[in-house]
Amino acid sequence: MQTPTIRPAGEQAAAPRKMNRLGRTAVASGVVVMVAMGGLGAAEAAPANVKAQKTTVFTPKHQGYVTPKAKRKAGILHAQVKLKGKYPKYYPMPWSWKVTNKKLKSIARGPMKCVAKGLNGKYHDTHPSIPVGYVWHSKVGSKAHPHKAKKVYGLSGTCVFPVQVGNKTGKATVGYYFKYAINPGKKARASVGDPTVTSKVVLNK
Repeated sequence: MQTPTIRPAGEQAAAPRKMNRLGRTAVASGVVVMVAMGGLGAAEAAPANVKAQKTTVFTPKHQGYVTPKAKRKAGILHAQVKLKGKYPKYYPMPWSWKVTNKKLKSIARGPMKCVAKGLNGKYHDTHPSIPVGYVWHSKVGSKAHPHKAKKVYGLSGTCVFPVQVGNKTGKATVGYYFKYAINPGKKARASVGDPTVTSKVVLNK
């Protein structure tokens, strides 16, 4: 899908046909413009439609996940759970997230602040200042806060960074929500569901 062009707030009324190419665009009294990047909805970083997302189930035959090429409009998520040989029974899940959208990277004017949450509020990871395009990585699941087999969990991540488009400054927010479960059974059936990803650019007046 072709990455759309971002236009400052002052231009939205002059060329309505060009604005249509942005997908879902919201304008608040000409003060800010929220622009959908790469065809993604201009929505909050923690999507509201996560219940509709299919659950990825990790099994001994399916121990890893990576965002397929067709879904990499904003970034790439990797996740893995070891379920063969010797492995901790708290089922740690190393994961990584990388912003890959070229338009987002080209308008970035500073580092990202990224926050991840999971395990029903028991897991947090914060990176206060990392480059846009950096491979943000962490691990969810520990002895103190383990995963439980067959239970469905959600992992969310949000990155915010300053941007500039022409003479307009603002901020970009990129977020994902990954719904998953871990089934160590030898006859367990795997399933794959892609994370819900949203991005938003807000330009100041």
